[in-house]
Order: sequence, then structure tokens, then C-alpha cells
Amino acid sequence: MISSRKVVISLDLVDLVLDSGAKSVAIVGTAKNVGKTVTMNYLSSRLTGRGLVVGLVSSGRDGEITDAFTGEPKPSIVPPEGAWIATAEGALGESAGFLEIADIFDKAGLLGRLVIGRMRESGPVELVGPQNAKELARVVERLRDLGARVVLVDGALDRVAAASPGVTGAVVLSTGASAHSDLTLVAKSTASIVRLWSLKTPDDPEVLSLARRAIDRGYVAFLDKIPRADAALLGGSRLAQYCGGPTRLSARGRASRRVERQAECPVECPVEQQVERPARVPQKPRYSLRQTAFDTVLGREEEVLSQAGEASFVVVPGAVSEAFLTEAEGRDLPDGFSVIAKDPTALFTRSEPGVPVYVAREMRLLAITVNPVSGGGFSYEPREMVGAVSREVCRVTGKKVPVFDVVSGESNAGEVYGVAVG
Repeated sequence: MISSRKVVISLDLVDLVLDSGAKSVAIVGTAKNVGKTVTMNYLSSRLTGRGLVVGLVSSGRDGEITDAFTGEPKPSIVPPEGAWIATAEGALGESAGFLEIADIFDKAGLLGRLVIGRMRESGPVELVGPQNAKELARVVERLRDLGARVVLVDGALDRVAAASPGVTGAVVLSTGASAHSDLTLVAKSTASIVRLWSLKTPDDPEVLSLARRAIDRGYVAFLDKIPRADAALLGGSRLAQYCGGPTRLSARGRASRRVERQAECPVECPVEQQVERPARVPQKPRYSLRQTAFDTVLGREEEVLSQAGEASFVVVPGAVSEAFLTEAEGRDLPDGFSVIAKDPTALFTRSEPGVPVYVAREMRLLAITVNPVSGGGFSYEPREMVGAVSREVCRVTGKKVPVFDVVSGESNAGEVYGVAVG
């Protein structure tokens, strides 16, 4: 007889990281002292406990004893023994004694060159890394090459390079009581971030391909619908153009054209097929890419959008400001006019966009962690905070996102993943 006893599934944050298969994970805080460092220490310790080598790097500066801006005490980053870390020479201090240096980057920053090494024993370190996404991705890849199974990247909303899909494979968002004294506002601001980070790519593969091409070029561009007659002309096959399409020739005709077609035809196929095989007509293109001379929309919102014409999409390779989205909403643009950003980290707005917004590359949010204790002396009950954030995120996004307090062990995992019959 099968028991009907319900057993709540026990799922840890580490389980989510491992199940995701992500090789690198950004931990991004919504504000100061919201538990980002605690989350990073928790993951590095638990992953190591499961036999995995971790790598640690910061998109800026973290791990100092006191906050450089507020002067408040901060928890230190404490990599486990055997972990790989990347930090600046000038930030090593006493932690240099724990480190076995394996690589030194040539390019120097404010605190010297970037050093990569392995921890001989566990000890507190200060992480100082590059804020540039390209450089940060290079460091993450180097840590992986040296043996880190999972690289954890410390970040913040004002250092969003860490969360970019081009740098890390997944993200954990940290929020807490220090973000605001009103729990309702903490939940609302967290849900607003999750909404932006949940933006999708365009459904149309052609639109997505053109958008990525524009972003790779580094210039703002518009996607215009091609009139149907023009689309038919552009959809002709190169094989038909060079090889005469489905026309069938006599043996003598084939022989006479063999030399001509061999010289002209850019398609690698037998000469007989060049003449006789019917051309495969590809799908007719429906959009054309119209590149502008702008590499940014910042400060040029009106000037850029004045060139929209009858475009269906505008593709922005850099930052997308709230001013740009507001300007697009207020203009008389074609119905359905949409904005395509590089990825969610390029969007700098907290309000609901008034125009449809897509991204060329999606982010993968694994979970949210909360710190119910504020540096200002007040706190919330862990269950209350987990519940408030979980409900508001679900209300705004329609998604049930796992929420954890890694200190108390409180989470909504049972609600998100249901129950098991045991």
C-alpha cells in the first residue's frame, strides 16, 4: 500500500547551481550589505564540500573588512583551501601568504596587475577584478582553464558586467533589509529587477539573427520590413542566378556551357548539377538591416529615434536608458515598434517600459537570496521576508523563483518545486 504522506522537497541553493550545469555564476547584490558576500562564501564552501574546485573573482572590489563607502564592517570573502582566486597585486596584503601564484596578467589596474593563484589554506582575501565585461570573461575563462569547476563572480547592480550572459552562465540575485526599511518596497524593487532579467529574445529567428549582427557591429540599427515584391527578388537562389535554375539542356548544350559555369558558379557542386538541378529557393527575407552612424543612444535619444521611419525594431548595442524608452513611448512610431537590447544588463530602468523590449541574449536567473538583517539595526523574520519577495516576484513576472535565506535555512523551495509522495 502506497503511503499518502507528503514530504516537502528539500532543495539547497547548491543543488540549483549544480543542476543548472552552469560553469560560472554571478552573485549580484541589489544594494550594499544585502548578503552577497555571505551567499558567495556559502556557495564556495558547499561546492567545495561536494568535491568541486571553485574559482572566485570580483567585477570591481569586494572582501574588504570595512565598506569603502559607508565605513561599516563587512564579512570577509574566505575562499576554501584549494580554491582559485583572481585579485590585484595591491590587494593581496597578508593573504599573499595563503596563495600559490600561477599567473599574472600584464595589464595593470589601479591596484596593480591581476594575479591568479590557488589557496594553500583557507583565509580571508580581498577580491579586486576588472569591471569591463570582456576582461572579466577572460579572467573567468582562465580560472576555468586552471581547474575551477565552477567560477563564482561577485557583482553589484552598479557593476553589472558580472551578470552579463557573455561573462557568466547563470545569476543569483541577493537582496536584503538594508535595501529599504519597508519590506514591501524591498520586494517590489527585487521583482522589478527580476522582470527585466526575465526578458526574452524575439520569437522570429530572422529578427534575432539580424539583431545579433547589428550588436556585433557595435552600431545602433533599425530593422525594416521588406515589401513583399522586394522580398521575392531578394529571395532568389544564388544557384538559380548562376546555374540557370531548373532549365534542362541537351547533351551538346551541357557540354558547351560546362567551361562557362565552372568559372562562374560560386557553389561547389558538379557541373552537371549546376546546369540541370532545380534551384532550392530559400525562405524569402522579411526584414532588412539599416545601420545608423550611432554607437550609443545615450544623450542622443531624440536624434536616433528621429531616424526610425517605418522600422519595426531598433537594435541598441550598448546601454538602453530609461530616457530612451520614454522617448520611444512618446513618439508616433509604427504599431508594435520594439527595442532590442544586447542583454538585460544593458537596460537601466526600474519602471515598466512603455514599448516592447527584447534582448539578443537572455539571462538565466537561478535564485534569489535574502538577508533579513539590516546594518541599520532593524530586521525582518526570515520566513516573512522570503514569503514577501517570493509572492511579489510571482505577481509581477508570473514566475515562481526560488528564494533562500542561506543563514537561517528558510526558503520557498517547497512551494516552487511542489511536494513528493513518500
